[in-house]
Amino acid sequence: MSRGLLVVALLAAMSLSSCGGADRDAAEGDNRSDATPRTPSPTPTAPEGDAETSSSTPVRISFGDTELAARLLDNATARDLAAQLPLTLTFHDHNSVEKTAPLLHKLSLDGAPAGHDPVAGDIGYWAPDGDLVLYYDDGAPYWDGIVRIGELDGDMATVRRLPEGTRVTIETTG
Repeated sequence: MSRGLLVVALLAAMSLSSCGGADRDAAEGDNRSDATPRTPSPTPTAPEGDAETSSSTPVRISFGDTELAARLLDNATARDLAAQLPLTLTFHDHNSVEKTAPLLHKLSLDGAPAGHDPVAGDIGYWAPDGDLVLYYDDGAPYWDGIVRIGELDGDMATVRRLPEGTRVTIETTG
């Protein structure tokens, strides 16, 4: 009988210890709501009529002699950014997966999801700090506060190599 109680106690202890990891992460400020490895979502190749891609706003992102084509999606956050263009912003590398630049004015979050799991080529808005984000690597995890607002075209290595503190101009082309 005591052996049975020992087994039950051991199973209960193992169960409690496996549940405790989430509380420790939350106490240490881990903001990820999904810590499991992710499968990058494909770049939308939406059928005609999809408002998010069919009504996109073409933009040019330029620095030095380099120009990248991109498009802003049809959502409130992206439309709010488009209304502020053209902009020249100073970008910095963040965690070796993205380039970020603070915007002068925070963007609308009307209808925005709680967060996003970005992939290379995404243009995002980091709502907590009001930053525009160019993702060049798939290593960025899901975070609450990221809003996907567009897509970059071309080689993401160009964004990766963007020197620290580079001034980048973003303007509509359509």
